[in-house]
Amino acid sequence: MGTYQIAQVCLNGHVTTSAADRHPEQREAFCSKCGEATIMNCPSCSEFIRGEFKHDHAVVIGVFYKPPAFCHNCGKAFPWTERKIASAVELVEVGADLSPEEMQQFRSDLTELTKDSPKTQVASLRFKKVMGKAGKSIASGVRDIVVDVLSESAKKAIWG
Repeated sequence: MGTYQIAQVCLNGHVTTSAADRHPEQREAFCSKCGEATIMNCPSCSEFIRGEFKHDHAVVIGVFYKPPAFCHNCGKAFPWTERKIASAVELVEVGADLSPEEMQQFRSDLTELTKDSPKTQVASLRFKKVMGKAGKSIASGVRDIVVDVLSESAKKAIWG
């Protein structure tokens, strides 16, 4: 058995602490990396953000905590997930010559790629096509922005 600790994460996705309840001295009202406000609760439903999992009677060493993309309680995307999707879309809008319909499809596909769903494969194929149209520098920038919020299956489908 075990329990989840409470994480504190800034609106851009930087983790202040993955155990804010156990280590209140590590909390920050504002992120020391980017200056954004930090949160410990889902903005949509107020449930605590799941932090590290504390195993009863076991010590786990070397586990790196990554904040979740979605709330486990209500299913809504966390602010850092929404911001990363919006930034990637904006980069493609500025740097690629796509029609409004293609941009809408790209936004939809990018959102789908943050989930593990039956649509992951088709969304990843369309994503790769758009990145081919956008060019290497735009594709590299998009990858840097979204790599932390894409599902593992999406990462494998896109970048092998």
